[in-house]
Amino acid sequence: MDRDHLKLVFYDVHDPEDKQFWAGSSAHVISGLRKAGQSVTSVGNLVPRLRRVLRAGLFHAYRVARNLHYHPDRHDLVTRFYTAIGNRRLRQHRDADAILTVSAAFAAYLEVPQPIFVLLDATWGQIVEMYPYFAADRQPAHIVRAGYALDRRAFAKPNLHLVMTSAWAADRAMQEYGMDPSRVHILPFGANFTDDPQRDLVMKAAAQRNGQHCNLLFVGREFDRKGGPIAVEIARNLNQMGVPATLHVVGCSPESMPDCVKVHGLLKKEIPGQLAQLQNLYATSDFFLLPTRAEAQGIVFNEAAAYALPVAATDVGGVSTVVQKDWGFLLPLEADAHQYAVWLRNAFQDRDSYKLLSENARKDFEARLSNTVYTQKLLGIIRGALHATRAA
Repeated sequence: MDRDHLKLVFYDVHDPEDKQFWAGSSAHVISGLRKAGQSVTSVGNLVPRLRRVLRAGLFHAYRVARNLHYHPDRHDLVTRFYTAIGNRRLRQHRDADAILTVSAAFAAYLEVPQPIFVLLDATWGQIVEMYPYFAADRQPAHIVRAGYALDRRAFAKPNLHLVMTSAWAADRAMQEYGMDPSRVHILPFGANFTDDPQRDLVMKAAAQRNGQHCNLLFVGREFDRKGGPIAVEIARNLNQMGVPATLHVVGCSPESMPDCVKVHGLLKKEIPGQLAQLQNLYATSDFFLLPTRAEAQGIVFNEAAAYALPVAATDVGGVSTVVQKDWGFLLPLEADAHQYAVWLRNAFQDRDSYKLLSENARKDFEARLSNTVYTQKLLGIIRGALHATRAA
């Protein structure tokens, strides 16, 4: 094997190159690996029509009959069936150096000789405990049980490596499932840009933030879970403190908002005009604000750093692995809007401090949070594991 060139397979039951799948993370990982000169073959999108029929039928049945959410990716029998198809497809790629996937559930029954690298932001237990939609009392009991069992089966595989996006997730995998620390790695996903914002343009835009009006940017599709109501109160608090502030909401369209909130709705990166609007909001805002109630990583934080935007957010899940103290402010889940507003006011009015926060955000993006850096570090993890396997 050429030490610098790897032959990789990216596997999922879904289409891993679909930018609508998993917020586009797997598609961007694949793109980054290819840009780095690696050979990546996608194996996925298995029996799509059958998946749609099964998902729609079972989801509807559980929703109507029991008012429960059905998650087919954690249905043991369904997962076994799909993985049996996946195993046959993967046998055509016996010459691959490694298999990559973003699903522990779909790795549980994989039968491949190569090392498997599962890129995850949380264990099933963390998802169930943190996200309201996945709460144990809102899902069928057999789905919840199967989710834990699938994680357990996957993590027990001696050829499986976990690449977790945070210490929060990595520690849980080792503590709950007894994974060997040598097979657990911490690496936050990189930003989901086709092209990174250019440093000179970003810093030029940042220099034009003049401290006259505080523009807060909120990006998230789930307004309540992402802390939207608290963000609105933060903007109100700032105005009451004498700091003119506007909260710009992107990704959703909440109704009955006060005058200090401007709703932009969902802006799709695939549509040039909407992408330009989103880029302009990042460039012209003063802070990125996301007092989220539940978050495994939050790739939007990477994007904020790319635009030299200081961040105010909640210290929940894996957020603290991404947002560092020299460019962000993290508060506990129980913090109120006033506490956020005080920090924002002070950072906004101290222009020297604000400039340093802004510069540090961009530096951290370049050092840790871009997809280019993610790709190089991921390749280092893969090569290290392959070397250890050959040396054993």
